[in-house]
Formats: sequence, C-alpha cells, structure tokens
Amino acid sequence: MTSKPVKPLLEIQNLDVTLKNRDSYFKALDDLSFNVLPGEILGLVGESGAGKSMTGSAILGLIEPPLFISKGKIIFKGKRIEENAISVRGSMISMIFQDPLVSLNPLRKIGDQLVETIRTHINIDKAEAITYAKNLLEEVGIDRERFNAYPHTFSGGMRQRVVIALALAPNPSLIIADEPTSALDVSVQALILALLKRLCKERGTSIILITHDMGVIAETTDRVAVLYSGRLSEIGKTSEVLNSPKHPYTQGLIAATPRIDADSLKTKLYQIPGTMPDLSEIPDGCPFHQRCSKSIPKCSENNPPLLYDRASCWLLEKESV
Repeated sequence: MTSKPVKPLLEIQNLDVTLKNRDSYFKALDDLSFNVLPGEILGLVGESGAGKSMTGSAILGLIEPPLFISKGKIIFKGKRIEENAISVRGSMISMIFQDPLVSLNPLRKIGDQLVETIRTHINIDKAEAITYAKNLLEEVGIDRERFNAYPHTFSGGMRQRVVIALALAPNPSLIIADEPTSALDVSVQALILALLKRLCKERGTSIILITHDMGVIAETTDRVAVLYSGRLSEIGKTSEVLNSPKHPYTQGLIAATPRIDADSLKTKLYQIPGTMPDLSEIPDGCPFHQRCSKSIPKCSENNPPLLYDRASCWLLEKESV
C-alpha cells in the first residue's frame, strides 16, 4: 500500500510583494512558492536583501505600505490567511526575533510577560497561567524560581530561552524564527538551536528558520529554500542541497562557508563576486546571472522556472540532455 501524501501546513503560492515608490513599482518577492509540512524545519537562506525576513513578515500579515501583496496566496491549514492574519498571529503562528531585547519589555518581569501571552491566547485563569508559565521556563532550561526576574538580569542566551518560551506558550503549529541566534555568542548558538529543535520535535511544531548561515542550515533543518533577490533559487532536502547543489548561487554560498580542517586553513575563503542588486536594479532574466561564472546567453533573457522541482537555473536543462 502506498501512503497518502502529507498535506502541507503552510502553502505559499506565486506570492508577489511589491514596493510602490512614487510612480514606480518594484518586486521585493517575485512569484515565490514553497510549502511547510507538519513537524518540519524548513530553512530560508540567502544574503542580506534576499527576501527572507520579508517572507516571514508576509506570512504574519506584517506587510505595510509602501509594500503590499500584489499577487498570490498564503494558505495555512487549508485557509487563506493574508487578509485575516490577525486571527492566527501569535496563537497559531509565533515569531522569534533576532534580538531578544526587542521582544521583551525591560520594565516588566518575565513571568508577567509569559502570563499575559498565555492568557491572551488560552482561556485559563491567572493561577493556571502562572503554573503553565513556570513549567514553560523549566522546559526551556530556566529555573522556575526566576519567574519574577527582569530581562536585564539574564544573559543573552537565557533571554532568548525566555523568548522561545513566549513563542511556545500558545502551543502554535508554526514558529517563524528570524535569525534567532545571530545576536548570541557562538558558544551559545548551538545550545539554543538544539533546544528549539528538540522542543518543536517533541510538540510536533513546524519551524521556518531564517538565516544567512549555511552551517546552521546543515545542523538544524530538514529542507532548505535558497532565496535570491526575492526569488526562489533552489529548494530540496537539506542533505541533497548541501551535498549536490544545483544552482550556482547555492554553490557559492556553500563554498563561502568556513570549514575547520587542514585543507581549508591553507586556502583563501571563497567570496561570491559582486553584491545583491537593489530592487530597482534587478536585471532581466535570472537575477543572479551578472554575478554567475557559469552564465549562458539564455540567462540574461529569461528568468528560469523551478526546473525538476529543484532549482531555477537553465543549466539544469543542459544536465538533462
């Protein structure tokens, strides 16, 4: 017997986010499509300006003028949410931001902030909420006796644990984690990512992990989507993409990732030539072709579709011949 395909928790279909600038329009996200499965950790990776955080904001309904969604659908649990995101924001979809200090009120005790979040989304009395909040603190590795402590008394890693507890409090189906460890010491990053991964696997919660770090992608995610100039360059199982990248941009990101071995210490770290284009300067054809050493004439003429459900690159046509 063949098993039924798993129905996606989240589907993004042909999404355009457009920036209106006087009489001109520029696409911050262009025909973006991907899905997230229940219990899956999907990584969104790319350089600054690739559209990663913009994608998270679109899902949460946080796009504001002069930006607007001009095309496409965002479907969560089988229903469109882009016009009514407030009904799922916080309760069914939570967010973990890069800097925990931005997410926490420095003038309020962490326990009070947890209780407020819990009671906003769950219909329980204050005593039950306090017990639940203390249990959450212990779940993320914080002593329940620190329930009445203020954020400034915690280290950066411990504050991020509090933010994870806040995100988990409503028991959401999806968490969007936007660079959740980049503001932390390297020694703490792995601990926080391992904690987030374990808790979400235990709860069956899906994660969209936004990062520019291919090392984080390798250690944490089940699948990875590579974005460039608001477009999907490549998507697939993390192991397949890292071991056999198809798009030259993905190959460049992997080559630019530092490695700790004898050979890497003798060679200069690779750097992708050029920079990400401004929204007003995205070239015709494949947006990466001006920085690509493997570019062919067709690349400057037409933007390739996602070929073989893997990469948006005309070179895949040559591979299949």
